[in-house]
Amino acid sequence: MQDVTKMVSREELSSLLRERGFRITPQREKILDIFFTLPEGEHLSAENLQNILRHESSDISLATSYRTLKLLASLGVLRELDFAEDHKHYELVRAESGVQHQHIICVECGNTEEFTSIEVFEAAVEIAAKAKFELIDTQLKLFGRCQRCQAQ
Repeated sequence: MQDVTKMVSREELSSLLRERGFRITPQREKILDIFFTLPEGEHLSAENLQNILRHESSDISLATSYRTLKLLASLGVLRELDFAEDHKHYELVRAESGVQHQHIICVECGNTEEFTSIEVFEAAVEIAAKAKFELIDTQLKLFGRCQRCQAQ
C-alpha cells in the first residue's frame, strides 16, 4: 500500500483515501481543495478554514470541518500544529520538500516563520532509532520575540 505522506497530487490522494475505505464526500473534497490551493507554508485553523468556506458560500459546518481536519491529520495528509494557542493549525504535508520544516513563533504578535534544519531532522532520526520508534513527524517550535516586537 502507498504511503499517504508521499502523495503529491489531489487525484492520488483521493484514490488512496478510497482504497483505505474512506468516502470522498463533497465536504472532504472541498476542504482538500482549499489545502491544495494554499501557498506552501500557510497554516489554517478550523476557524480560518470556516471563514474561507463561508466566503465561498459553502454550507459545511464547523463540526464537519473539525472532523475532516482530524481525519486528514490522522491519515498523515495534514500536519497538525500546536503553536501554544487555544486552537490547532493544519498544513498540507508536502512530500516534495524532503526534510520537514519547523516553526519559530513570536509570543507577542503570533508571527510564525518556518525554517528547515537538517541537524534537527538528523537528531530526530537518531533519537527515534535509539528508541526503536518509526519516525512519523518532527515538530520543533521555538518561541521568542520577533524583531518588530523587540523594537516596540
